[in-house]
Amino acid sequence: MMYRSQSITRRNPRIAPFITAFVFAALFCCAQAFGASPDQNLDDNGLALRGYDPVSYFSDNQAVRGKSGISTEHGGATYYFTSEAHREEFLQEPRLYEANYGGFCAYGVAVGQKFDGDPEVFMVVEGKLYLQLDRATQTLWKSELDKNIAIADRTWPVIKPIPAAALNE
Repeated sequence: MMYRSQSITRRNPRIAPFITAFVFAALFCCAQAFGASPDQNLDDNGLALRGYDPVSYFSDNQAVRGKSGISTEHGGATYYFTSEAHREEFLQEPRLYEANYGGFCAYGVAVGQKFDGDPEVFMVVEGKLYLQLDRATQTLWKSELDKNIAIADRTWPVIKPIPAAALNE
């Protein structure tokens, strides 16, 4: 007698959503157990924006490295600033200065991935900071800016809780 192998989801398609939810929940729990933050692009020490001052993007329209001696913790991330004034400005309303999509590449988010956002390749659009993987990716992002932002805005809530390593496999 010959048996044809079938996956569990093909034999019972109603179980597929439950398996998918279980896998995503397991990935999320594993990331939390190891201290990873799936919704923020941080280095191994929890540093956001690779140490660049988040306020400088808005006040100076440029990426400027902050100083480790002028820092603050917010939302599980450490931020560096170029001055006490920038740190105080950030503390007044942190959400205004945080990179959109947790600092991951905005174009990557639009295509359902979490790539490292380069803090030197950025755009501020309507008061929001967007980072890109590199200059070539930024060119793609800009080519259909409004469309890409709309797609990324819809995609981010779906991929936000999933660790980057799990998405980018």
